[in-house]
Amino acid sequence: MTVITVIVADVCFAGIVTDEARSDEDPTEELGLEDLSLRSGVSPRTIRFYQTARLLPNPAKRGRHAIYREAHLERLRLIGDLRDRGLNLSAIRQLVAVEHPGRTVAAWLGVDATLSAPWSDDRPRVVSQDEVEALVGDRRAGVRSELQDAGYIEPSTSGTWLIPSPALLDTTLQLFDAGIDIDLSGRLRDMLRRRLARAVDDAVKLLADRTGSGFAGGATPAELATAIGALRPAAREVTSLILAQEVERALHEFVERRARPGRSNRRR
Repeated sequence: MTVITVIVADVCFAGIVTDEARSDEDPTEELGLEDLSLRSGVSPRTIRFYQTARLLPNPAKRGRHAIYREAHLERLRLIGDLRDRGLNLSAIRQLVAVEHPGRTVAAWLGVDATLSAPWSDDRPRVVSQDEVEALVGDRRAGVRSELQDAGYIEPSTSGTWLIPSPALLDTTLQLFDAGIDIDLSGRLRDMLRRRLARAVDDAVKLLADRTGSGFAGGATPAELATAIGALRPAAREVTSLILAQEVERALHEFVERRARPGRSNRRR
């Protein structure tokens, strides 16, 4: 679960009116505290804490005995699932307090799925030794070792090879054929990744801070899904465009510096 997912989830559930969960009459199977703990895998102490924290409806009473039902078991499973997805207890309490928590959970999980969806089709791939040899082809000796040293391919103990990014490997081989060393391609890749990672972290923080106030309208699950869906292709296009503009600027400045009079004399 990413940080932005948790932040967005908190925004989604902010302002939901909490209401004390009710234990209405339920014809389903009756469970004691120990039975509920055994069925759910949640300790009796934690079950009592969830009741105190208004995450779990209070049980019915029969004399001195607490009577739990299937609804309590389902609520415990829901709490566990939401905690696994990164929500804190405050957000979960607001979520399960609505009249139909299942609908709200489904809406939030839709946002989570949108956030977690891949932004490219490039995925790691495991290949055989023969496939690696085919990728290298008739290029000079040592290319496979250079690809391995640069992290484009990784050997395994089973005799297979992992290609972390098939698209980057293909691009690197094309650049190699054009006269650009594999080591240099790897260094450029790592440099770009470091710089872009910082920029993306800043962008995610900015969007999270502005969720509901300039980003995704009122921050409902539907609005978040729409905004993120629009952001996905736009981010790729804008990044590619800005990169091209910056390369053009840097090359133009480089050519201008080399053309300045007296440059060669200063270097002697």
